[in-house]
Amino acid sequence: MATTKFTDIDFLLTKNELTNDISVKYDANAISQSIKNIILTTQGEKLFSRNFGGNAYSLVFNSPSRTDIESKRLSFAAAIASYEPRADIQTIDIRDSGEGNWIITVEYRTIYDQNTIKVVVIPL
Repeated sequence: MATTKFTDIDFLLTKNELTNDISVKYDANAISQSIKNIILTTQGEKLFSRNFGGNAYSLVFNSPSRTDIESKRLSFAAAIASYEPRADIQTIDIRDSGEGNWIITVEYRTIYDQNTIKVVVIPL
């Protein structure tokens, strides 16, 4: 197993009780947080990077057809490929859980561990 560690700050800004500083996420947890951030960000929301994001919330406010859902799945895959090079996407599943609620499931392998599939579940 590689010793390389990917580190990102915890977006919830939780406090690390030992260091009295902001907690960090490592490796697959950091990548999962990044994937979730990419999918949930609306394009145009991030200044100076207008194409960043997956526009997931557009699923909530529309009644997408199967073609729209497939287009959104491809859009998510392209956004993750562009902005999260540490992840090798295996599958992206978008399901209507009823009453306008959606669940996006992303399965990926990390670049440092191709043997293990990680899963990110994003409820909308």
